[in-house]
Amino acid sequence: MPPLKLSKISSVLFVLLVFVACRRATEEEKTPASTHAGLHPPRRVFLITVDTLRADHMSLYGYPRATTPDLGRLAATGVTFDHAICQWPKTGSSFASMFTGLYPHTTGLTHKAALRIPDSYLTLPELFKESGYETFGVVSNAVLAARFSWNTGFDDFAETWGGGEFPADAKQFRPLASAPKVNDLAVPLLRKHARADRLFAWIHYSDPHAPYILPDGEANPFVGDAVFNGPGDRPIPKRLVNKGYVLKEQTDLKFYVAQYDGNVLLADRYIRKLLDEMRSLGLLEDSLVIFAADHGESLGEHNSWFEHGPLPYNTTAHVPLFFVMDGLAAGRRVDRPVELVDLYPTLRELIAPDRQVPGLEGHSLWPLLRGGEPHGHQAAPFRQAFSEAGRRPNLYNSVQDSTWKLVFNSGGKRSRAAGSKTGGFELYDLTRDPLEARNLAAAKPEEVRRLRRDLVAWMRQARALGDEEEGDAETERALRALGYLN
Repeated sequence: MPPLKLSKISSVLFVLLVFVACRRATEEEKTPASTHAGLHPPRRVFLITVDTLRADHMSLYGYPRATTPDLGRLAATGVTFDHAICQWPKTGSSFASMFTGLYPHTTGLTHKAALRIPDSYLTLPELFKESGYETFGVVSNAVLAARFSWNTGFDDFAETWGGGEFPADAKQFRPLASAPKVNDLAVPLLRKHARADRLFAWIHYSDPHAPYILPDGEANPFVGDAVFNGPGDRPIPKRLVNKGYVLKEQTDLKFYVAQYDGNVLLADRYIRKLLDEMRSLGLLEDSLVIFAADHGESLGEHNSWFEHGPLPYNTTAHVPLFFVMDGLAAGRRVDRPVELVDLYPTLRELIAPDRQVPGLEGHSLWPLLRGGEPHGHQAAPFRQAFSEAGRRPNLYNSVQDSTWKLVFNSGGKRSRAAGSKTGGFELYDLTRDPLEARNLAAAKPEEVRRLRRDLVAWMRQARALGDEEEGDAETERALRALGYLN
C-alpha cells in the first residue's frame, strides 16, 4: 500500500491501510530505534539531478574523458554509490519512484515519460513542506511541468521554458532546457530563500538529453580528441533523421557520443557555478547535497539509439548517486547495489524520523552512508537491485547483484540477445561484460535459477501490493509468462 494522505481516504481504505501495514513490515518496524541516533537533520537539503546521465560516461566513474571534473571534486567530499540503479528508465516513472519511495509496478506509473503522481501519495517535496522546510524547484524537462502537478509541495516552482506551451520540435526545445537557463532561474530563488530557517531545493538539468545540441558559442573539447580518433565507429541509422536528432549532417556515432559527453561537461560546469553561488550565500553550511540522475542513455548499444525506456540494460539503468554532508566519510565509495527508490526513506529518516509513512518499498541508505558494513536485516536490502523497462507488449524485469544481472522479457517475444534460446532470460556478467553484450543464460543455468527465484519473489510481492490496475496487470502478465499463475 502506498504512502497516503490520510485526510483524503475513506475510513474503509484506512482500515485496509492498517491491515496491509500490519501484514507488511514497514521500514520503521524493521529499523531499530538506534538507527536514528546521531543523525542531525541539516537546515538545507539540495537535490541536484541531471536528465539522461549514464554513470559510465562520467569521469567520476572511470570514463576516460574528463566529463565531470567538478562533480568528481564534490563527490570526493562525500559518499559515492558505484552501483545505483533506477527503477524505470523514463523521467516520469523514475522521479515518481524517487518522490514516493515506491516501485513503478506498485503505483502503475510506468512506460511513459510524462506522468502525473496521484494526489493520494505523500510526495517527497510534501514531506519536506510538512516537516517545516521552505521548498523550491527548478526543472528543465517539460514532462516535469507544473501542468502534470510536479509543482506539488513547492513554494516556488520554475520551468526553463517559461511555462505554458512548449515547442514540439526537440531542436527548438533544447535551447530552452540548457544549463544556463537552469541557473538563471535557480540563482534568484537561492537568494530569495537564503534566510530560510530550513530549505529543500530540487534543481534539474537536462543537457545530456537528445538531441545533443550545445548552446551557441559553446565549443566541444571532445570532438577530435584521442577517444574521438581512437578505434571503433559506425554510422547512425537513417531513421534518426526523421526524429530530428541528426546534427550538422554528421553520420558517425563518434560525433554524437562526443556531443553527448560535451553536454555532460556543460552540466558539470554549471552545477559548479550553482554551488559557488550557494557557497557565497552561506547555504552550504549545515547542508546535505544529493546528486543523482533519473536514468541513462543508449548510444547505439543493443541497436538502441539516443533513447531510454524500451530496454533494461545498464546503459540506461545505472545512474550516478552521491551524498555530501558534514559527518560523512569523505571520499568513501559504496559498491553494494542500491536503488533510486531508496531516496525517499533515506530522507524521511533524516528529516522526520518519527513520521510514520506506511508502505515504503525503498530502504534507508543510512546504514551504508554512515560507514562500515551493515549486518543482518540492514544488509539484506543492499544485496540486489531491481528494475523494469519496456514498451508494450515487451515488459522487462531485471535483478542484479554486484556481479550478475538477470533480465526477463515477459512480452512473449524472443530475447533480443543474439542467438538467444533461453526462453526470454538473459544473464550477464557485469564485471567482465558491463555493456551486457554476451548472454550467458544457457551457459550458467545455476545463476539463472538463483536470480530467477529472487526476481519472481519481488514480482509476486508487487502483484500482491500493486495499487493501480495497470501496474498489477503488467506484473500478472509477467508472472504468468514465468509459469507462476498457470
